Amino acid sequence: MRATGHPFLQIGVLGPAELLTPAREPVPLRQPLSRALAVRLSLARGKPVADSILIRDLWGDDDAARPLARLRVLASRLRGALGDHAGALQRTSAGFSLQAEPADLDAAERALSELEPLRRSGDKAGVFDTAAAALSRWRGDPLSDLDGIPFVAAERQRLGSLRLELQLAWAESGLSLGKVVEPELERLICVHPLHERLVGLSAQALFRAGRQADALDRLHALRVRLADELGIDPAPATVSLENDLRTRLTAAPRPRTSLPTAARTFVGREQEQAELLQQIQQPGLTTLLGGPGAGKTRLARELAARTTESGRSVAWLDLAPAQPGDDLESALAGAAGATSGDHSIGHSAELLTDALLVVDNAEHLVEQVATMIDVLRFKATGLSILVTSQRPLRLTDEQLHRVAALTAAEATRLFCDRSGAEPSAAVDRICTAVDRLPLGIELAAGLTRTLSVDQLAQRIDHRLRLLVRGLRDAGPRHVSLRSALDWSHELLSPQEQVALRRLAVFAAGCTPQAAAFVLTDTGGGIGAEQVDGLLAELADRSLITSGDERIGLLETVREYALDQLRSSGEESALRHRHAAWCVELAKFGGAYGPQDQRLLLGEPELARLVRLEEPNMLAAIDWCMGEGDDPGRVSEFVAPLGWHWMSRGMMAQASEWLCASLPALAAGTAERGNALRGFAFQARSVGRYAEALEAGLECLEIQRALGDDRGLARTYHVLTLTCLGLDDVYSALDYAHQAGTMARALDLPIVLGASLNCSGLGLRMLGYPDAAKEMFEEAYDIWAAVRDDEGLVLASNHLGVLAVQAGETVEGRRRALFCLRMARGIGGLLGILDGLALLATVEAAEGNHEEAVRLIAVVEHQREELSSPIQVADEASALAAAWAMCRQALGAEADQLAELSRRQSPETLAAEILAG
Repeated sequence: MRATGHPFLQIGVLGPAELLTPAREPVPLRQPLSRALAVRLSLARGKPVADSILIRDLWGDDDAARPLARLRVLASRLRGALGDHAGALQRTSAGFSLQAEPADLDAAERALSELEPLRRSGDKAGVFDTAAAALSRWRGDPLSDLDGIPFVAAERQRLGSLRLELQLAWAESGLSLGKVVEPELERLICVHPLHERLVGLSAQALFRAGRQADALDRLHALRVRLADELGIDPAPATVSLENDLRTRLTAAPRPRTSLPTAARTFVGREQEQAELLQQIQQPGLTTLLGGPGAGKTRLARELAARTTESGRSVAWLDLAPAQPGDDLESALAGAAGATSGDHSIGHSAELLTDALLVVDNAEHLVEQVATMIDVLRFKATGLSILVTSQRPLRLTDEQLHRVAALTAAEATRLFCDRSGAEPSAAVDRICTAVDRLPLGIELAAGLTRTLSVDQLAQRIDHRLRLLVRGLRDAGPRHVSLRSALDWSHELLSPQEQVALRRLAVFAAGCTPQAAAFVLTDTGGGIGAEQVDGLLAELADRSLITSGDERIGLLETVREYALDQLRSSGEESALRHRHAAWCVELAKFGGAYGPQDQRLLLGEPELARLVRLEEPNMLAAIDWCMGEGDDPGRVSEFVAPLGWHWMSRGMMAQASEWLCASLPALAAGTAERGNALRGFAFQARSVGRYAEALEAGLECLEIQRALGDDRGLARTYHVLTLTCLGLDDVYSALDYAHQAGTMARALDLPIVLGASLNCSGLGLRMLGYPDAAKEMFEEAYDIWAAVRDDEGLVLASNHLGVLAVQAGETVEGRRRALFCLRMARGIGGLLGILDGLALLATVEAAEGNHEEAVRLIAVVEHQREELSSPIQVADEASALAAAWAMCRQALGAEADQLAELSRRQSPETLAAEILAG
């Protein structure tokens, strides 16, 4: 019997845990342990659960430190979160109880109990609909947000078994009703490869789809794996199914020429298959386009086999062995089944009436093939033509279908099917490393005969040397990734080969403008007017990816192209040219100029553009600091983009790069001055104040000598920040005044706003809140006028600190939420941390100690990871005071809660707060 007396809350367990009121309004439970307690009590369906059981299920048998006190604190926290429904949590001598029910689980269990009566009555549609409705209750993996809670693992296993039973019922009834269930069965087999009933259903689905051989192969593979891995024979039902399918297997219509064999089942691309099968039923020309290893031939073979099984004649013409100038008409006649000496296209057209002709590997003979097909398709009646090629034929009415990489789920299924492995992070890494290309996945899976999946994942970055043992009957171009890429490379013109290898210097793709900068040079080779045509040709050959604004190389192609670049002897020149392009990027995105790109483009857009190029900049830094022996060049693109490294939380790295570049820069030069200012800006952010001060003062002398007023204004600002970090407030105010005076005269609004903001900090630290507020508000207005979002975050945060100091926590919360929203919009990590710190002081002041602890833990952990302490003394003191307040209220529980919370992502936490 369930307890009564309070309206039942609802708990969702078939996905991340969620708690709903009787009116189905969400109850926010931010701490995992609070959600875990609610779930555990709901599974008791209103009955009390003893303290000892709750302690064991929530913390385990080994964690016995103050268990009853911890349980009471946890229950108190849950009761507080329930608000108006706090009465649902009750305490009796028998333990705690919660008037809550796992509504989604109850519905699923109820549906499972209804299936057997529906089966007995023969109501297959009822079974299908009931199972489908129950499965729709799942919102993801059960209790996926409660990792590490002791009772959850067993509960997940139970819920997983329940889900599988419903899935089996759904698939079995769906097959009987002619529903499309094959994709879901394929996904389930990847997770449960030895589940006999599941594999049997999959075999039946394959058989009914006309893939009789694949169906029997699947059952045979199951038999082998059961024997090898479990030492058992298949169940009688599985044996009976296999015998039944063999009995029902009838001879399919023979193709005019034998199709290439496939020793294994085809995995993935179900939707593509369905669309292409429908397309090639009609007369016309379809070309499968894709790069090396994309699976064009294997897909064409599957389409041909399915077409043959439907009763239609198929002819297969493999052009891989053919050379330019060979007699393609004779080859076509052989594929069409000509037995006389008549090898004319007209005769082949007669033989191919109403047939499907597959022309495989046409990329090296595109012109000849296009000429032949152009004649053939107008002579033959009812002929469908399917071509596989890395290049289009460019014929009228040619329908192009790009054979892209597999989806992540399809790639995992293919690898697991070929290797017998279970899905895992290591499998994901392997598939990603080979760009989810079927050839790479097949080759990688073959290595699991000698390497474990984890060992393979650790070595997969050396993919071209590693993946060299394909099946012997796969053809010479498919025995290794390098062989497939060699074939494609040999088909390129000399200039196309040069372009491909030069593009490899870009670590994560590039814009067409960047490609033009790096590909061309004054030493000959490629002219600027040729770049667009070369890029278009490489894209046609599926060797580069091309989007609206960027082009790139798959990692497998890039690794191959890098090998070609090293062999060419021009790697050093290209790397230096790539670094020169990074300098041009920095000029485009550098802060504070009269043509400031932050203001022209809008800060979020510029941040996005520069972040896309970050891998390229990191690659250039590695080269210049290492083999390139050009550390001075690094300062030219690291220093101007100080705002980027700051927003990315990479101040420690940036300061190290700039410090390493300084010895290579001549004394007294503008280049050294810029590097010194950039170093000072980054170094003070990670607490290296003495070094930052020394660098800032040297920079000041250089810029005075050079008469660089704009540089002086910026350097005064950096010195202001450094002195604030040193708690030298009066020096900071003096430097801020000089920076502001020069910024007004030179019309530098961002520097002016920054100087006013820093003046406000100094005045606030000296105890002049009203004067500080005026400074912050003026800085805010200036930054708002020029749309400097980063500045708005800073000013709003400092106004919020003032509000909390004055006891105005409502205003402080409003400012903190504004900071979080703006900082997330521009990807500013430090702005997010400032907003979270401000909000922590608000929560502590309002008595929300658990939430304050969580916020403080995340801020302190992340700043420790970044080596970036809070720069302003009164803000650091406020956060320390908030922690002391929480520690006094919660005792040791504060430390435990902090440890549980500290590793949460600041971005995720900010999103959660803003969503609530």
